[in-house]
Amino acid sequence: MNPLQPSDKLIKKIFSRKQEAIDFFTENLPPGLLENLDIENMISGKENFVGLEWDESRTDQLYQIPLKSGSSVYIYLLFEHKSYYDPKVFLQLLEYLSKIYRWQFDHHKKLQIILPFVFYHGEEKWDLGWCFAEMFDLKKTPKEFQSYIPNFQIQLFELSSSGEEFHSENNALYILIRLIQMIRAEPERFEKELIHLFIILSKEKEASKRIEIFFDMVKYIFSVRKDAKRFNRKEIYKPLEAEYMTYLEELEAEYEMRGLEKGIQKGIQKGIQKGKLETARNLQAEGFELSLIKKITGLTEEEIRGEGI
Repeated sequence: MNPLQPSDKLIKKIFSRKQEAIDFFTENLPPGLLENLDIENMISGKENFVGLEWDESRTDQLYQIPLKSGSSVYIYLLFEHKSYYDPKVFLQLLEYLSKIYRWQFDHHKKLQIILPFVFYHGEEKWDLGWCFAEMFDLKKTPKEFQSYIPNFQIQLFELSSSGEEFHSENNALYILIRLIQMIRAEPERFEKELIHLFIILSKEKEASKRIEIFFDMVKYIFSVRKDAKRFNRKEIYKPLEAEYMTYLEELEAEYEMRGLEKGIQKGIQKGIQKGKLETARNLQAEGFELSLIKKITGLTEEEIRGEGI
């Protein structure tokens, strides 16, 4: 089993968040499909499909969306991420579709529609087509035989540094996917884009989310770019509060001494804790009871009292 690559890990994390997934599909599915979907009630089907023996080295996500008609029919979105050019993608999708249909029949004795959605951010232009049937030489295949092809169509989302800029009203979604899009760019262009992304990040009001996104970004940059230290400069992080430089210095020290994963994790935990304490102070200033502050932030009474809140 191959380990997840850095881009795979980040994409998996992005789309494990319900709001990011909803906003992405809302902004990228065809209008004809969207108008029939109750997308706000989308749920991730991962925990419902543990019997499918998923390969954990992959970043497939499965979502379940009810139809606005109110019927019992659901549409499953199979999220297939590809960071490289792979001619076998349709064969892999055929295998996954078969597994999910088998699961549906075994548990419900009926089948529901599956919509395969391919997320591709390889640098090579996608020319594999949009239908499984395109893998066959249809020009040399008599029409009488073509109806026997188990055909299906995909929805393709193509992302490359040379392509159209990714856009989203969801700041977290925009920042992280745009970072993935630009990760292979030349240093000067990447630095300019990074400053732009940090300006947007600075506008995130929720401190804990702002810090988590920040560390997701830094972790990804250090994991992918060999020149990552080049971008560890105060002028690049200027749009963010001075506290981030302290976190970054701690992270880099941990990276040098113990490895990237441990350093990032330690930084994330410190940042999230700081964000929770900031939220607790704001709630206390608004007159909220201690019991409610504990429930909202997840902090213990000792942690809250220890900060003088």
